[in-house]
Amino acid sequence: MVWAILSEKTRRTQNQFATIGSKRLAQTLKSVHIPSQPLIFANVWDLASLNMVLSLNSEASKPVKAIATASWAFAASLGVEDEELTLEQNLASIRNITATVASVGLPLSVDLQDGYGSCLREAVTQAIQAGAHGLGQGVEHSLCPSSEQIRRLQLAVKAAADEGLLDFFINARCDVFALKEGLNLHNEARLQEAIRRGKAYLDAGATTVFFWRGYGAGFTEADVQTLVGGLDGQVAIRLGQT
Repeated sequence: MVWAILSEKTRRTQNQFATIGSKRLAQTLKSVHIPSQPLIFANVWDLASLNMVLSLNSEASKPVKAIATASWAFAASLGVEDEELTLEQNLASIRNITATVASVGLPLSVDLQDGYGSCLREAVTQAIQAGAHGLGQGVEHSLCPSSEQIRRLQLAVKAAADEGLLDFFINARCDVFALKEGLNLHNEARLQEAIRRGKAYLDAGATTVFFWRGYGAGFTEADVQTLVGGLDGQVAIRLGQT
């Protein structure tokens, strides 16, 4: 009985320190997102790619401020399509790198795809318990009603808060530019819809809003300026697509 009590106290102490560390890194991840000072994420998918990215940092220079995963890369490394990657496979791949990320004191943002449908809360909770301090979430190649995405963002925020991470970072995806069919909008109308949705997503708890035009396509400098101006700089785009 004494051993059981001591073990429980030890577990609670360990969890307390883990929570303190996670809170600090979550705050760090949010703090490095500064409008007019772009933060570049290099996506990793295993220990080899992680160590390669970490090698860019030195005592004299530390360009890598945070680490991010990519579900597409996880899936490719497992020999499956991105949409076939299960939550369990995603979490296992995340856990494979979290110890190394934690050892260098960097925050970690993970790609949770669309949040795995009705399992969104479970996915966020397990990702945090695995070592995540932020996430990217949104339905790819689709545009669900704003109300549904807002509900899911609020659910993710609540799940993070229940794990003690009030400063949890969320990069909300919006594919208004990537849709080729079913949205009869010219570019200016898409920009305005992107800003409208982006503001709603930020109000729901997102830290940034991610836009892209699809593979092989990019944004003009004017488009980026419009998005950045409309969303106070809280914009994420895929590098190499401007």
